[in-house]
Amino acid sequence: MSFLFFISGILCLIAYNIKGSSIDENGFLVESFGFIPIFWLFELMASLTFAFTFIKLKKNQRK
Repeated sequence: MSFLFFISGILCLIAYNIKGSSIDENGFLVESFGFIPIFWLFELMASLTFAFTFIKLKKNQRK
């Protein structure tokens, strides 16, 4: 499960870089900023699920 979160985060980062940014005719920066916090959210979820799985496996090995 953590691998899927990790890959989803990387795909968000790639999508942000592919989409790029531009400046419109009024001088405003146009970019898909939403990919950045989604990337960090997926990476956080990947880290938490990895840590939870690791701790759970370690507890099961001790029994």
